[in-house]
Amino acid sequence: MVNITEFFKQEGKPGQKPAKSVTTKRSVKPEVIDLGDDDDDDDEHEIPAKKRRQPSVEKVETKRSRPATSAKPPAKKAPVHKKASPTTGNVTSAAESVTANDVLQKIPSVDLSGVHVKENVSFDFRNRPAQGSSGDLPDSSALDFPEGKPNCLLGLTMVFTGVLPNIERGQAEALAKRYGARVTKSISSRTSVVVLGDEAGPKKLENIKKLGIKAIDEDGFKQLIAGMPAEGGEGAAAEKARQKIEEQEKQAIQEAEEMANQERERARRVSAARASGEQVKEADKVDEAYKLWTVKYAPTNLQQICGNKSSVSKLKNWLTNWEESRRNGFKSAGRHGTGVFRSAMLYGPPGIGKTTAAHLVAKELGYDILEQNASDVRSKSLLNNGIKNSLDNMSVFGYFKGRTDPSGSNGKKFVIIMDEVDGMSGGDRGGVGQLASFCRKTSTPMILICNERNLPKMRPFDRVCLDVQFRRPDANSIKARLMTIAVREKFKLDPNVIDKLVQATRGDIRQIVNLLSTITKTSKQINHENITEISAAWEKNIALKPFDIAHKLLDGRIYTENGAQHFNLNEKIALYFDDFDFAPLMIQENYLSTRPSNLKKGQSHLSAVAEAAESISQSNLVEKRIRSSEQLWSLLPLHAILSSVYPSSLVAGQMAGRINFTAWLGQNSKAGKYSRLLQELHYHTKLSTSADKISLRLDYLPALKNRLLNPILKTGADGIAPVIAFMDGYYLTKEDWDTIMEFMIGPDATDATLKKIPTAVKTAFTRKYNSTTHPVAIYRTGATTAASAAVSTSTPDFEDIVDADDSVPPADEDDTQEDNDVKKDKLIKQKARPTKRKAKTPPAKASAAKKRKAKA
Repeated sequence: MVNITEFFKQEGKPGQKPAKSVTTKRSVKPEVIDLGDDDDDDDEHEIPAKKRRQPSVEKVETKRSRPATSAKPPAKKAPVHKKASPTTGNVTSAAESVTANDVLQKIPSVDLSGVHVKENVSFDFRNRPAQGSSGDLPDSSALDFPEGKPNCLLGLTMVFTGVLPNIERGQAEALAKRYGARVTKSISSRTSVVVLGDEAGPKKLENIKKLGIKAIDEDGFKQLIAGMPAEGGEGAAAEKARQKIEEQEKQAIQEAEEMANQERERARRVSAARASGEQVKEADKVDEAYKLWTVKYAPTNLQQICGNKSSVSKLKNWLTNWEESRRNGFKSAGRHGTGVFRSAMLYGPPGIGKTTAAHLVAKELGYDILEQNASDVRSKSLLNNGIKNSLDNMSVFGYFKGRTDPSGSNGKKFVIIMDEVDGMSGGDRGGVGQLASFCRKTSTPMILICNERNLPKMRPFDRVCLDVQFRRPDANSIKARLMTIAVREKFKLDPNVIDKLVQATRGDIRQIVNLLSTITKTSKQINHENITEISAAWEKNIALKPFDIAHKLLDGRIYTENGAQHFNLNEKIALYFDDFDFAPLMIQENYLSTRPSNLKKGQSHLSAVAEAAESISQSNLVEKRIRSSEQLWSLLPLHAILSSVYPSSLVAGQMAGRINFTAWLGQNSKAGKYSRLLQELHYHTKLSTSADKISLRLDYLPALKNRLLNPILKTGADGIAPVIAFMDGYYLTKEDWDTIMEFMIGPDATDATLKKIPTAVKTAFTRKYNSTTHPVAIYRTGATTAASAAVSTSTPDFEDIVDADDSVPPADEDDTQEDNDVKKDKLIKQKARPTKRKAKTPPAKASAAKKRKAKA
């Protein structure tokens, strides 16, 4: 384990006092504001009345957090700002007037004029990776940080900027969150205090002066932690934060009780059904204790969906107005602009509730659901057999249900939900195109679900489906649901560590719930003491797709000062290594389609593009060394910088359009094709020309094109004979004639000219050429002329081919003579020997033979 104190001693700047001066005298602690006689009533301030009989108050204080929500409603707490006497019960006012402002006023402010401002705000590759990217909690004893009271910073909104002398910024932010503070990245009127370090951002200093916000240094941050009372003390902000926490706790307890009542009601209904002999649903046969948490705590209504409220509302409005749009022929956009689409496409990362939202919206609006997985119906024939017959039909279940419940307007209709649409591929025999055609003409609403919307194979759905994007939810959106699960499953979950769970799983709600179900088997509490270990063990490492890599690298926000703190250089290089074959190609394809947002002062867009192109060109030289015979794979990090990270940083900003797939693959394939065709032409014409391939393309082909095409254009069928004679002079075939016409570009392009030739003339030209024999320049095994192709039926002899891995047997004299035998030469034709006919058996002998067989 690296000693952080020793690390910063070594990393100290010249002329700066070493960190040892702060930590050598451990008895000298920072100035602590006297808040009264706190030694006698710490237990009343820090823990609920229900737990005040614990013998040691120090053990409770080391938890550093508010008591986590338990299964039962917590006992009513004593007010933070009042102290009850243990003997008389009278209330005294030892700390009733202490607020956060009182503590902050006693802490000296930082002189903003003496703060060293970071001069180069733009992204700099020479700097080491930004501090605080890991966000691990510091060892307070090693850094001599005071022990704060539980949730002492509750109600404060803090901003950290610059480089602190003894603690990394990410660690300081984690420490502030541990004590209940709300940490933001930008300064606003709601900011309570700013912790400044060296090389602070100039924009933030300007906002501090403009808004008149309190600014303190690292020592002031220590004093703030030591001086603040438990639960944030007095004040409107702290009281509001406490009320919010209490409301969240009450809501979690209430939802847990509702879920318990629903489970009891379901169990009673299942027992009654079994007693009466009725059929029980498959979902009700499994006991609640054995269900997966992702199934057990799946949302049952739209209000329980975590995040993406606007996307869910957009989907609901589309499906609500679908019948009206159908009556209008899907010609008007409607009030919400969704009336022209017969189908909707939900896309976003996995595990964030896309399928759940589709089911709940359809269920709430009274639609039956027909769900199909696109991985099961990939091809066109399977789609026609499974989906096509359902497009214009009605729900049988809803039809009979409508007789008993006529109020349901959509009871006879159903929604087709196609999940994992991006799992279909081009080799699925027209599955994607057929599904897109269904979306254009369906008379039943269709909801398609995919993870990757920008894939090339998803382009048939452009302007056909209503695009509804789902994003990863933040910690605030998930907090209420996770606290409900904690209450229901009787384990303690500190609300302040939920953002660490979200960060480790990248917002995957499904993985967070699975994580909790696994962790609670061995531990009944998740707090700041074990969250670092849990996050490291459950961190979700995702290899991004080429489209996501390009979108991430070309995003201008990760190259700003704040972005570099959370996404440092090593993480940018890691994006390249997710797919180091495609990442440079995707950047090269899309770096011209951005609106740069981080241009240097006086730099134009064109100069930034030129510098990026120069970097990409240098990366090609590095790649040649990597993939050459030298195999210098150690140059991959350098190639990552030159090909992807550095050019992206120059032009990064907002994408002007969609991320396009690299066109280099197609162009490279086309270049290889034309290179092979030119090589073939060079082989055929080398007996009549003395040019190499380049000269043949530049000098000969334009002239050959005129001699091969103009006679047919001018004289029609009469020009066929001279053209064929000219082709025989250069040993050209009919395929070579087509190749020469295809090579022409620009003003010499022949596409429009070939259309002027009548079809009868083209047919006559082909028949005339195939009906005559033509000279062959070079003999190739198995190759025949067009005239003899129909007559010859011989096939190449591959029996004598020796594998390269097999040892060649030594040649004997007999073998040598056989090899030299004229009869083995394939180029010499020999007359076929007449086969001997079998003598026919006389009829008398044949009948006698039959009689002998019959007797036997």
